Formats: sequence, C-alpha cells, structure tokens
Amino acid sequence: MNINIDNQLDLLKQIKEVDAPPFLLTRIRQQIQNLDDVEAPVQWKWAFALTSIAILALNISIFFTSANTEIKNTTGIETVISSMHLATTNSIYNE
Repeated sequence: MNINIDNQLDLLKQIKEVDAPPFLLTRIRQQIQNLDDVEAPVQWKWAFALTSIAILALNISIFFTSANTEIKNTTGIETVISSMHLATTNSIYNE
C-alpha cells in the first residue's frame, strides 16, 4: 500500500511549470469587465423583505415575553427564599 502511494507521489515530481499564453490575464480581465450587472428578481427582494420583517417581529416578541417571564420567575424565587428563611442580602457578616 505504501509503495503504491510512494509511486504516485513520485509521479508528481515529473510535473513541470508551464508558461501562460501571452495576454491571458488581459483577456480574463476584459471578459470580467464585459459581464453585465444582473439585478435580483423582484420576487427575491420581496422574499428577503418579508423574511427580515418576520425575523424582526419574532425577536421583538421573544424579547418582551422573556422580560415578562423573568419578572414571574423572580417572584417565585422570592417565595422560595422566604419559605426557607434564607438571607435576601449579599452581606456575609451580620453587621
């Protein structure tokens, strides 16, 4: 197996650099400049706009619902703390 791979790698050593045809780069640049700018279809624009609005609305709704649930969770935590008679301050020492 290794001998076969070594033989194939030795074949790669026989590859030689080839000179590019003259004016190849200028021809490529000319073809790039000749390309026309293609505008996106109207359907794609509408789809992008509607998708963006839907994602924005989803983000806003999640933001407001998470703010409401955070308030509800805080009151639940306060109930647990008071029922267990835990300290509600961050003071380590009773000063």
